[in-house]
Parts: sequence; structure tokens; C-alpha cells
Amino acid sequence: MRDDSEKWDVPQPIDCVHKANGITLAPATLSRQVLFSGPSVLAQTEQPIASWPDIVAAHSYALSIRRDRVLQVNGPAASEGWHGDTCQAVTDASDAYAVFDISGERSLEVLKRGAELSLDVPSKSVARILFNLGVFLYRYEAETKFRIHVASGHAEALVRSLKVAIAAS
Repeated sequence: MRDDSEKWDVPQPIDCVHKANGITLAPATLSRQVLFSGPSVLAQTEQPIASWPDIVAAHSYALSIRRDRVLQVNGPAASEGWHGDTCQAVTDASDAYAVFDISGERSLEVLKRGAELSLDVPSKSVARILFNLGVFLYRYEAETKFRIHVASGHAEALVRSLKVAIAAS
């Protein structure tokens, strides 16, 4: 059997803080992420629902992903499966998404290197394409701080792309 390990980059750690050019990129630790899917999920969600370009200030909140799906962040525990009383499917997604915070005066400009973003164009959904990766993107705690949820398998690719964009800013 041949050794093809030289054909791929060595995986890089994604759990460390990166600071450069006045921008900070850091992993965020959440207690849980839970997907709720159903026709009336937006009306049934008790946490404040974030959309673009809202600034999330609460510890527990929900992200509007599409009209029939929200991602509850740091919310109360919920049993997985189908809930017939509310017509909702509940899925623990805590391990499904890696979460990062990017902050700094030019953080939006860094993000614009990987997506077409405008704070002047509101959207009910926080779902975006960033550096060709599907993400959930929203402002968190401040005008110049953004939180990004990305599929865990794509976390390293996102971090690499963000580091390149930060270096170029």
C-alpha cells in the first residue's frame, strides 16, 4: 500500500484565538444547539429570534434559518424526535456546528471578502454563503462582532479562509 499522506495538508488546530490587523477570530463555546423544524416554528419559539442584521444580546436565543426552521442556541434542553403536540421535529445539533466569533472595527470588511453582505439589506434568515461554505451569520453583542456557525466538518476550511482574509485586510 502506498503512502499518500503528503498530498494533503496537516490538519490545523481550530480551537485557538487568532489576532491580527485589529481583528480577533476565536472559537465560541455554547451549552447546546438544537434545531426545531415545523410549519409554525417561528411563532412557537420562546427565545428571541435573530435575523440579519440584528444584534443578538441574549445568552439564550434562536436563529431564523428559514420559515420552517430555527436553531435554538443555549436554550433549555429539549427531547429529540417528533413532537405531535407542536408539529415540530427536534434535533440536537450541538456537535453539528462549530461556532466562531470574529470581532474588530473592520470585521465586516473581512467577512465581505467571502460573501456579499450589506447591513442595509435585512433578511429574516441568518443563513449565508461565506467563502463558498453554508453558514449562519449574525452580529453578536456589538456592531463589530459577528458569530458564525458552520458545519463542523467545514470548520478548518472556514478558519483558513478567515485567516487569509484577515491577513489581507
